Amino acid sequence: MPTYSYIAEKPEEGCPSCRKGFDLRRPMTRPALTHCPLCRRPVKKLPAGFNTPKVTKPLSITDAKAAGFTILEKRVDGNYERL
Repeated sequence: MPTYSYIAEKPEEGCPSCRKGFDLRRPMTRPALTHCPLCRRPVKKLPAGFNTPKVTKPLSITDAKAAGFTILEKRVDGNYERL
């Protein structure tokens, strides 16, 4: 289940939980919260961050072969040859 972050629309009127913001794990099929579960004041969903994979080194031909990929190299005549 993904984690969503919420914060009060008007922080001066919210409870301590929604004033600072809170995280909530909810199924993707359920709609976003519109009110704080504790004080019932309006809340808004914060934009979520995302994680991207980090490639530390370029993949070599042997790494690609070990992963099950077929390696082809283009020749001068336009045909591809399997390495």
